[in-house]
Amino acid sequence: MTAARTAGVWLLTEDAVGGETARRAAGLLSPDERGRLDRILPPDGRRRFLGARLLCRTVLGELLGEDPAALRFARSELGRPELDPNPWGVRFSLAHTRGLIALLVSGEGPCGLDAEPAEAGEDAVRYGTRWLAPAERALLAGLPPAERARAFTDVWVLKEAYTKALGLGFQHRFDGFRLGPDRYGRIVLEDPAVPAAETPRWSFALLSAPSGHRLGVAVRRDGGGPGPWTAPVPRYVDPVVPGAVR
Repeated sequence: MTAARTAGVWLLTEDAVGGETARRAAGLLSPDERGRLDRILPPDGRRRFLGARLLCRTVLGELLGEDPAALRFARSELGRPELDPNPWGVRFSLAHTRGLIALLVSGEGPCGLDAEPAEAGEDAVRYGTRWLAPAERALLAGLPPAERARAFTDVWVLKEAYTKALGLGFQHRFDGFRLGPDRYGRIVLEDPAVPAAETPRWSFALLSAPSGHRLGVAVRRDGGGPGPWTAPVPRYVDPVVPGAVR
């Protein structure tokens, strides 16, 4: 449990989910997960599903000292997976996009993770900007086109991570809150739906993966934490190799 008290991020490339890795993943699935896999037709969707389950079970199993196949999960009304039972009080969040599967684990409180290619496409920027808060739209509009795609991705992954941590996803309107840097460059939250006393509990980070992806991390530190929050460093793992997680 000690290794899961602070937030950590683990990565797995989509291309790695094949051969022995895919066989190990399939062997760890619960009956419910196998049923869900059978309903996924596109090969890339099956790879991401298998990779996400393998990464989640392998990392949590090693951090908690449990058999990965013995871990059980329940889903919230909105489909968020949680450990069930969870005597460790550990939270996690999965993200997968083209080319990358990522996992965030935290023992501090609710957490959320999102991953996207660093350079958003022109259509994604034009359409997605409509969903942002007015201050965020104004910030993007003032940037040169060459910088706007990267800046949009950063805003988007942070907002996705935060709403996933809340367990609400798009039900928490993206234009109703703001995430962005203060004058010191720290990412701060402005959300009228969150009591002012709770806002300082939230910590955020933007991370880069060697695969060319950007990751947004959101963690609510319900226990206050031992001191200033340190953003996790993403680590690639080989889920087939015992001990590769740490």
